[in-house]
This record gives sequence, structure tokens and C-alpha cells, in this order.
Amino acid sequence: MSPLQAWLAFVALCAFGLLLPFLPALRTLRRPEARNPAPEAEKDAPARIEAFRGMVTQQFAQLLQVVRESEPIQGANESGRPFIVLGFNKHLAECIPPATRRLRSLVLSAGHLDIPGELVCDREIFAEGRINVAHNAVVKSVLSHRDIAIGIRARVTRWVRSDRRLDVAEGGSVKGFASAGIEIALARRTRFEQLEAPRISFGRQPDSPARPALEDPVARFDPPSRRGEQLGNGRNLVIPPGHTVRGDLIVAGLLEIGDGCRIFGQLRADKGIVLGQDVQIEGAVYADGPISTGANCLVSGPLISASSLRLGPCSRVGKPDEPSTLAADELLVSEGCVAYGTVRAGRRGEVIDARIST
Repeated sequence: MSPLQAWLAFVALCAFGLLLPFLPALRTLRRPEARNPAPEAEKDAPARIEAFRGMVTQQFAQLLQVVRESEPIQGANESGRPFIVLGFNKHLAECIPPATRRLRSLVLSAGHLDIPGELVCDREIFAEGRINVAHNAVVKSVLSHRDIAIGIRARVTRWVRSDRRLDVAEGGSVKGFASAGIEIALARRTRFEQLEAPRISFGRQPDSPARPALEDPVARFDPPSRRGEQLGNGRNLVIPPGHTVRGDLIVAGLLEIGDGCRIFGQLRADKGIVLGQDVQIEGAVYADGPISTGANCLVSGPLISASSLRLGPCSRVGKPDEPSTLAADELLVSEGCVAYGTVRAGRRGEVIDARIST
């Protein structure tokens, strides 16, 4: 080796030694950032559902009619995707080998459809009747003209749409978008992301959810005014229990509403909002920080936190005739709660087990 080559080798070795401590940082910088689904992707979910519904109508309507009283049909569609079409009283388990753990075929049924437990379905599923997804099964996308039941610890990875009712059993998981024409019912310890239905119930419901309207509390709270006649003053504001407020409350810090209060207006706080028990709010509630509510709270308008939200037992968001929005990056909903309209959890959504929520 010449002196020049030896010198170049020495310089390269020194440079490598200097750069070695920075290699982990460079690897981290090159790693793609974890992101929540874009709002555009959320809006595309209903369109994807309707596109799949249209494909079923165009390509499989005749086959679904043929198999109603005949043997199942297996084949491939125009795109080369394999499919299985079942008629009445025909079971998917009879059409696949007993040892099958992963199914890569479209599954369509003219009647009711049962997805066996432990099975992983990589393609879309459709039934004109009811769909039952058994325990520990994993399905990509599910569409039914009637009811859908997601079994214990079963998972949906893309979207699910029931034109009637969607039930998710204990420990189930619904990633992506879930919608129903009448109601979505989630058992305790279920996970979710985006829900949309006229009524969404969380966990076990109380025997008598209807409560008589409360009379206005005797005491009335008049918050101090600040510049621009906006209600609220300073960084923090506390409303004593049993008071009525008529007007908006906007604070820069923490807003606390005592038990039994009634608020006729909007709530907005930068640091967070704490609602006591039996609080009724006729308006929207928004906080950049966390929001927590006690039991039996009623919020007629949107209830939104930019960080985390914990909804107390037997609370209500929205009204049957006035759909609303319940949303947070981390959303923990106690059993007995009901939401009307839309529920969105950016990072985590879960139904809290009432036995351990305290």
C-alpha cells in the first residue's frame, strides 16, 4: 500500500468514527412519521362502501339470484379476484377446507352469513341477510343489508356498514369507519375509531335512561365580563354546583362546572374542561386540553377535545332529532353512554368497563 492510499484509508476511518454516533439519529430522521388518517381518507370511506355496493349490484346480482336455491358458486370476477357466492342455508365453513385459516376470496351471500371463528378474511364480505363474525375472526370490510354482529375479540380492519344495526361484542375492535342505518351498540372493552349512526350506545345501558327535565336551580351565576362583553375572566373559572348560566363561557385556562349546573351557551377553554355530575349543557363544548365529565351529563351540541376526552357513565351527546359530534384524539367512553350522530377517535377509542372505570 502506497503512503497516499494509507493516508486516505486513515482519513476514511477517522470520518467513519466521527459519523458513527450520528447513525441512529439519521435512521430516525429517515423513518416516516406516524400519522393519523387524513380527514380526506375519512371522508372517502362512505364512497368506498357505496362503490363496493355498486360493484356487487353490477357483477353479482345475477349470481346471487341463481344460488338462492342451488349449490354455492366459486370463480373469479373481471378483475381476477376469486369469489364464493352462497345461497340460503349454505355455510361458508362447508366451502373451505377445514384447516383454512386465511381466506383470500370475496364472500357474498343471498341469505344470512356466518364467518367462522379464527378465520382471517382478506377480501370484502357482503350479505343480503344478517352477518355474524365469530370470535377472534379478522375481516377486512363488511357490508350487509340487515344486521351485523362482530363477535368476542373479533376485528374489522377497514370498514363495516350495516343498513340496520351493528353490534360489537366484548373485546371486539372496529378500525377505520363503521356505520349503521339505525344503531351501533358497542360492548365494554371494545375499540373503535370512526362511528356514524343515528344512535350509538356504549356498554350496558341503564334500565330507565329517560330522566325528567330538571327545574332551573334557584341560584343563578353571572360570570364577570371582560373586553368585548365576552363571558369568563382570567385563566381559570369555576362555576359552583347547582347554578344556571345563560351565555357563553370562554376562558384561557381551566373551566370547571359544578354538579347539577345548567349552561345555556357554548363552552370553550384552552387548558381543559371538567364537568361534574348531572350537568346539562345546551350548546357546544370545546377544549384544546382534556375534557372529563361526571355521570349523567347531557350535552346537546358537539363535545370535542383536541387531546383526550373521558365521558362519564350514562351521559348523552346530541339528541335523536339533533345529531351531534363526539370527538377526541383519545376517547374513553363509560358504559351506559349514548351518542347521536358521529363519534371520532383520532388515536384511541375505547368503551371503559364500568367495573373498573373508577
